Amino acid sequence: MDMSFASEVRCHFDPVAERFGLSCVASSEQRVRYENEAVFLTVHFDNGRSYELGVEVGRKTSTQSERPFSLVEVLRLREAAADAASIDGIIVSDAARLPDAIKRLAALTSEYTSDFLRCNDFSFAQVGRLREKEGDAYALERDLRVAKAKSEIAWLSRNFKALIAALEPLEPHLSSAEKMRLEYSRKQLANWG
Repeated sequence: MDMSFASEVRCHFDPVAERFGLSCVASSEQRVRYENEAVFLTVHFDNGRSYELGVEVGRKTSTQSERPFSLVEVLRLREAAADAASIDGIIVSDAARLPDAIKRLAALTSEYTSDFLRCNDFSFAQVGRLREKEGDAYALERDLRVAKAKSEIAWLSRNFKALIAALEPLEPHLSSAEKMRLEYSRKQLANWG
């Protein structure tokens, strides 16, 4: 696909970068990177495979590897859920749509990331905590799915010990019906044990 990604990014993101003292340090048809001594801003485009378009912002450090945060994460932090949903995994496979998509990302970047581009420690800490919280929620959801599947198999075979082993570690997160099933299994095991 023949798209002028880099020139479109430079057209729309250069003014944003200049406002915060960032300079373009790398430019290709897959990635444009701006940075100063403290932060970086990257616009990337997978124009050879998935056609996914995205923006990341991060703090530069000499002691650890870069930890970029996506514009989507920043929007979720700022409780701009509608905007986050509209650009999360944005795919641009039509060259005619690329300029508008980049223009929209530049506007959202300008509106929501100013404190990040000024290297505000509190904002980076906030988005870091949000990422952890979302990661923990995802892990809990996964663990619950696995435990519920195991408990269903155990329930059908009346293997109360296996049901207890599956559900007990997640008891505070179970539905009332699942808690009742767990309690019933405990009583059955106690009566037989």
